Amino acid sequence: MRYKFPWKETPILYGEDAIRFEKEMERVDNMSKEERRANAEALERSYAEFCKKVDVQI
Repeated sequence: MRYKFPWKETPILYGEDAIRFEKEMERVDNMSKEERRANAEALERSYAEFCKKVDVQI
């Protein structure tokens, strides 16, 4: 079976690109429990508003 878009190999990074990639992988944005709770509450509110507007029934 032939695919319309064949799979490509994963590129290998060298030099400055590899160093920049490793630095970005080490950078972690941690949130506090309060920030996570605030985000979850905001998401629930916006979801509830959306359901009211669209009249979604689950």
